[in-house]
Amino acid sequence: MTAGIQGAPGTHRVGWADRLVDHLIVIGALGRREVYTRFGQNILGYGWTYVVPLLWIGGTYAVFTFVGRRSPVYTDLITFIISGLIPFLGFRLGLGGMGRVNGAVRGLVIFPGVTREHAAIAISIVELANTFVVFAVVALLNLAIFGNWELDQALKFIAGVALAWGLGAAFGYLLSTLALINVTLHHVGLQLTRPAIFLSGIFYVANELPESILTIFAKNPILHAVEFARDGMLFHYQSRVAEPSYVLLWIAILLGLAMLVRIVRRG
Repeated sequence: MTAGIQGAPGTHRVGWADRLVDHLIVIGALGRREVYTRFGQNILGYGWTYVVPLLWIGGTYAVFTFVGRRSPVYTDLITFIISGLIPFLGFRLGLGGMGRVNGAVRGLVIFPGVTREHAAIAISIVELANTFVVFAVVALLNLAIFGNWELDQALKFIAGVALAWGLGAAFGYLLSTLALINVTLHHVGLQLTRPAIFLSGIFYVANELPESILTIFAKNPILHAVEFARDGMLFHYQSRVAEPSYVLLWIAILLGLAMLVRIVRRG
C-alpha cells in the first residue's frame, strides 16, 4: 500500500497526465488493499460474495419449481433467473461497497493524498469485478450441468450490469456522504432499497406486466438496468421499457446530490 501512496496526487508531478497516473496508482493500491484485507481477514467471509448469489439463484429456482412458475421468456428457468439476478447483484454490491468507503479512508488519514473518492472508485471497481466473476461461475455451471448457455449481445449485457452497478454505487456514495453528517441517514437509505428486489424485474419481465402497473414500475431506474441487461443476454427477449439514458440520468442526479451534501457539510 505504501508504494502506491508514494505516488499520491500532488506530491511531485505537475502535468494533467501525470496527475491522472498518480490517481490511478492510488486507486490501484486501494483496490489491492481492499481485496487483500478481505481475503487476509477471512477468506470464507470473502467467499460469501460468491456463495450468497448462488444461494439466491438456487432458492429462486426451488421456489419457481415448487409453485410451477415457468420462465416467461423462451429460455430455460436458470438462465432466466440469472438474467435478472446478476444485474441486481451488481446494484447490491455497488451499494454495499460504498458502505465501506468511510472506514477505508479513516485508516489512511496519514496519507493526505488519499481521498474518499479514491476509495469509492477502488471499492466499486472491485465489486464490479466480483459481479462478473459470479456471472461467469453460475453461467458456466448452468452450461456444465444442464447444457444451457445464452448470451445474445455480450456488450449490451455487460453495459446493463454496469448500469445497475453504477446506480448502486452512486446511491451508496450519496448514503456514505450523508453518513458523515448522521449515520442514521445511511441506515434509513439502505432500508429504502429493501423492496427493490420485488420491484425491479428480477422474478418477472417488464413485458408481462399490465400497462397500468408497468407505468408505475418504469419509474424505478433499477428496472431499466435489469431489463437492458436481460435484453442483451437472452436470445428471445426484447424489452419494451429498457432505457439506459434514464439510468444514467439517475446516476448523475445521485452523484450531484452527493457533491451538494459535501459542499453543505464543509459549509
